[in-house]
Amino acid sequence: MERNVKPWNLIYPRKYISPEFKVESWEDLEGYYSQLVDRQFSSQDELVDWLLQWSELHDVTDEFCTRRYIEMTCHTDSKIKREEYLYCVREIQPKVTKLADVLNRKYYDSPISKELDIEQYGQLNKIVGVSIELFEEKNIPIQIKLSELSQQYQEIMGAMTVNFEGSEKTFPEMSKYLRETDRNLRQKAFTAVTKRRMDDKDKLDDLFDEMVIHRTKFAQNLGMTGYREFCFRSKLRDYTPDDCMEFHKSIEKTAVPLAKKINAKRRKTMDLSALCPWDTEVDERGREPLKPFEKVDDLKRGVGEIFMSVDSRLGERYKSLLKSMDLDSRKGKAPGGYQTTLSESRTPFIFTNAVGSQNDVNTLLHECGHAFHTLQSRGLELTWCRHAAMEFCEVASMSQELICGEKLEPFYPYLEQQKRARTEHLRNLVGLFGWVAHVDAFQHWIYTNPEHSKKQRSDKWVELSERFDVGIDWSTISHEARASQWHKQLHIFEVPFYYIEYAIAQLGALQIYRNYKLDKDKAIIKYLEALSLGGAKPAKELFSIAGIKFDFSQELLGNLMDMVSAEIEM
Repeated sequence: MERNVKPWNLIYPRKYISPEFKVESWEDLEGYYSQLVDRQFSSQDELVDWLLQWSELHDVTDEFCTRRYIEMTCHTDSKIKREEYLYCVREIQPKVTKLADVLNRKYYDSPISKELDIEQYGQLNKIVGVSIELFEEKNIPIQIKLSELSQQYQEIMGAMTVNFEGSEKTFPEMSKYLRETDRNLRQKAFTAVTKRRMDDKDKLDDLFDEMVIHRTKFAQNLGMTGYREFCFRSKLRDYTPDDCMEFHKSIEKTAVPLAKKINAKRRKTMDLSALCPWDTEVDERGREPLKPFEKVDDLKRGVGEIFMSVDSRLGERYKSLLKSMDLDSRKGKAPGGYQTTLSESRTPFIFTNAVGSQNDVNTLLHECGHAFHTLQSRGLELTWCRHAAMEFCEVASMSQELICGEKLEPFYPYLEQQKRARTEHLRNLVGLFGWVAHVDAFQHWIYTNPEHSKKQRSDKWVELSERFDVGIDWSTISHEARASQWHKQLHIFEVPFYYIEYAIAQLGALQIYRNYKLDKDKAIIKYLEALSLGGAKPAKELFSIAGIKFDFSQELLGNLMDMVSAEIEM
């Protein structure tokens, strides 16, 4: 390591591919993949060297496509950016998928691979074994189609704006009005957004119908009972659908009642006969919305100060992220927020839609947690070992929201504002559990009933809304509008069954926060230690290394909800 160069600032030079090589098309990559297919190895050292060559080529290819995905989400209204991304989807990724199966089998079938140290290569063996099991060439065109449909979803959602209060506004910008003290204004804003969503209701329903058809066929091609089975296998989950159902029950018995209690108190404080969907984000005491910053640069600066005040190790890592962000909301930009990794440079990129709210602060803290994960594990040689199971990836991010929530001074000079922001976050955290269980249960139903009609799907969403009801009155909202609320959850469209991880991770994050309150330095050390292992260990082991339990029980969740309840003085 160079003197005075931090691990997260290291440059990883190419070893097998020319430094001058630049990807322009599949033809540029094809020769390198052919070399891997043809290369022979007769010893452990030669096999490991082959793996490193493959890892480097994977990273070069992946970064090329990831950069195009970033550009597409930043500019969904650009035909050029869209076509450049779709070139990766249609031309590069299918060929890589097919060749990856050849390389997986080359590795897995080699007697030498069985001689490698199981402690170091055990997780890789599991990843490769499952990849072989789940590969079917007939599914490559289906993968292409599903990626195209996902891009269409991004384009539809990115184009959604409303004319409100005299100007055109994006949906993230409209979210600010739900925190205004004028109830009529809040209802008007909620109605405007809902109406705009309904304009594309049929288009989104048809799009999703097509996705379900393709996903069902995908699973059938693998000889599976349904797409749910594929998702659980491909995500290497060491828990079952039945475990998820039990977790839903734990949430229903612990988090949902606390969320109801919180909302009942809100309704009483606001002196309302019913708490409507537009009443959940405004300050119940009639105070003006929290406005932590005006400009994105202020958001960046404030978050940096928070990390430094929590722990200088986090603050130093944050400084390296500042040039890898696109944070402001604008027309034509995809909704939501994400962190992705540029695999070759092993650096993070953060995408959000900031509009000046406390939620923007929480979102950036969250995505920085993911980025810390990337930075902490970037020293692992093999690309497959740098990416942890999502159950633990979300622990990395959610922990930062909780820990840093105690250090909001850079955004709020007064203790009352800090406490208010903190309380709002904890209340939303409680509500998240019910929403996650709602979305997850909905997806279990969808893919175990793939022949369902649009009406049955809408009715099921509303039925589950009742099960996980937290005291919101939807009686003034049309059934059709209420039944379409799931359209806004991009995970349902783009990454099926990737959602229960948020509730599992919140269990872990709350435990890390509890540990942090007992011993700050020890909690951060164990947090960073677990992050540094990337995906070299399964989720349950990573939880253990971080000093927390992987446990869906009503007892654990109930204890954590008691802790939160005490903090928000319920």
